Amino acid sequence: MIHEGNGTAGSALRTQDEGLFRQDSAQLSKLSSVLNGLEGGAQIMQRHIDEALRAVRGGTYRVDPIQLSRRIVGEALGAL
Repeated sequence: MIHEGNGTAGSALRTQDEGLFRQDSAQLSKLSSVLNGLEGGAQIMQRHIDEALRAVRGGTYRVDPIQLSRRIVGEALGAL
């Protein structure tokens, strides 16, 4: 036979469960926000890639040699 007593333990468990639920909800909300931000960034990146691809295929893509050389030197110095 199960005896529940005065209900204090059950009330404490419900309060603890509600607190955990609120924490989980807040974390899921934050995760959703982060994922939405990543999706937005991925869409922007995809547009840039598509534009670059069209420019390359159309023969209008030009590389800035100074910017390219700076990037190469910067990457080489960063690898040291």
